[in-house]
Amino acid sequence: MNNYAVKTQGLSMNYGSCKALNSFDLQLEPNKIYGLLGRNGAGKTTLLNILTGRIFQSSGKADVFGKRAYENIDILKQICYIEEQGFYASTVRISQVLQLASGLYPNWDKEYAQSLLALFELDKRKKYRQLSRGMESSLGLIIGLASRAELTVFDEPSLGLDAVVRERFYDAVIDDFAEHPRTIIISTHLIDEVSRLFEDVIIIDGGRLLLQADGIELKEKSYYISGKEQAVRAAAEGAVIMSEENFGGTLILAVYAKNGLRQSDDTDIQPIPMQKLFVLLINPEIHGNLRKGGVIQ
Repeated sequence: MNNYAVKTQGLSMNYGSCKALNSFDLQLEPNKIYGLLGRNGAGKTTLLNILTGRIFQSSGKADVFGKRAYENIDILKQICYIEEQGFYASTVRISQVLQLASGLYPNWDKEYAQSLLALFELDKRKKYRQLSRGMESSLGLIIGLASRAELTVFDEPSLGLDAVVRERFYDAVIDDFAEHPRTIIISTHLIDEVSRLFEDVIIIDGGRLLLQADGIELKEKSYYISGKEQAVRAAAEGAVIMSEENFGGTLILAVYAKNGLRQSDDTDIQPIPMQKLFVLLINPEIHGNLRKGGVIQ
């Protein structure tokens, strides 16, 4: 038996000739918040569907809390998966949806769910057909948070939400996680905005695990360096160069500096925003340099 919340070995999923996942190995420790990142079609949703028992893989293993989730009611009770789109009858009321959820999740917190209704300004008397896209997303967030499930998965949780509601969700995740730790996976395209939540970042590309790293460390060691070429090259010595551009005699390097950078009055050093860093990390042209520098395996 292992102590991982999630562990996959050689996990593969084929749809005809298409390999959605290809020998995918992943290990997630319990009681951490993970960011799952990747372009459309990278394999994120396929991975989440396998982990949450929605589909069964073509080959390999996928264990949640040491057991397979597929057709395993004991494990499924410990999982809450909030998808992009809810599937409720148009006439069902929010109060009825929450009542149903309370019977699905053993750790359901009714009082917390009620407080989240107020936080997200949802009227429990409304029918599902009356909800805007943002309201549908808010309802999913309430279920995911109030479920207090040992493995909680949010797949694109912010669709249709305005900036105020998104910030309320991010704050709620941080606050409730501090009181009730569990394993949370958030798959999203709003990387910069939500990156402060991630303890670990997982990047998928082409059905393979490209990178799993400490989110804070990844951000703190990735920089843009700009200035005259000689000074910039000196400052970046020992760092992994991810990209470089020249503008009228000014060199701009994007680097991953595991051991820090040489400070200089002749260079400008700025952190790379997480969204930009993600674009760099999935660029096939720089994979060779990243592998040589030990950033990816």
